[in-house]
Amino acid sequence: MKLQLAAIDTWFFRDSTPFHMDASPQTGVAGIFPPYPSTVTGAVRAALARQAGWDGETNWQGGELAAVLGDGPADHGRLHITGPFLLWNGNPIFPVPRHIVGSRDDGAAWVAKALLRPGPATVLSDLGAEMRLPETPPSTADPSTSLLACGAAGWITLAGLRRVLRGELPHSSDLLRECDLWATEPRIGIRRKDESHTVADGALYSTRHVRPDHRVGLGLDIAGVPSSWSPAGRVFPLGGEGRLAACQAWEGPEISFDAPARDARTAVLVALTPVLLDAAPARSELAVPGVRIVSACIDRPWRIGGWDSRQRAPLPLRNAAPPGSVWFCELVDPDAFHATVTNGLVRAGAGPAAGFGLCATGSAPAWEFTR
Repeated sequence: MKLQLAAIDTWFFRDSTPFHMDASPQTGVAGIFPPYPSTVTGAVRAALARQAGWDGETNWQGGELAAVLGDGPADHGRLHITGPFLLWNGNPIFPVPRHIVGSRDDGAAWVAKALLRPGPATVLSDLGAEMRLPETPPSTADPSTSLLACGAAGWITLAGLRRVLRGELPHSSDLLRECDLWATEPRIGIRRKDESHTVADGALYSTRHVRPDHRVGLGLDIAGVPSSWSPAGRVFPLGGEGRLAACQAWEGPEISFDAPARDARTAVLVALTPVLLDAAPARSELAVPGVRIVSACIDRPWRIGGWDSRQRAPLPLRNAAPPGSVWFCELVDPDAFHATVTNGLVRAGAGPAAGFGLCATGSAPAWEFTR
């Protein structure tokens, strides 16, 4: 079951900044987009349950609902979600991988110039004895290599990402600017007393909504659920402030990649959705069998929380590597690694049933294996 969600007016998704009265400056509460997988999963689970006859209020402990959809934020039953992905004209797009570096020539659009790869020398650090810092390959012809930077706030098409994982640079037509996909709208709100319909004292708050372009939506693939439960053609709440999403069937392309060859000794993993890191035995690991991480290109970690609607309490904050993060891995047990790969995709970290940890695999750029 593949679904596409479109905004009706605006959406409001917030980060982990406290958002209750007197806790923090309201100006520091930022909106995010796309939303975290757990946000979309929670809304979709409720929509699926309503299609199956749930009244929206009673506890569904036991019975078919609990068996299929699970019970609580950690138990997802047979439900398994892939995504959500940002869609552009119905086609998935992804954050530009962090190992792509480029520059802006004479104020023009950012142009990809090189792919970073692990350097030849190991560096002693708190990350481990065999960590290798990323570097541009010696073949990079650009004389201004030191001025190259990552393509922040950029997005790449499925065809472009496949090109990158083969070791090629993306075409300019493969790249999209974030400012062309959605706009941010600051909002000011007040709390009103129900009995008098007057403003409550000191209850002014601010939010930042996103208004997606009419060609932008969210796509996800749902498994383990009866097709008769599909909410396609319906409208349901998504995110904060009672904002709504229009749901319809998604006829998008299959998201697949060319996995490294069986005899390959290295692999590149690119995060397509946030990777929760608390499932790994060490901070530098991803809980992916058969691999050893030797280098990485990662932005600042996200702090992802959430809301437990049963307990009416916030969920603990968890560390996550953002989409677009890149890990350079050496295969110490190729058979164990390939056993986890399906269509060039692998799950890393915790929360795979809720959409977290989906990574694309590739074999390029290549580097010298660590001895």
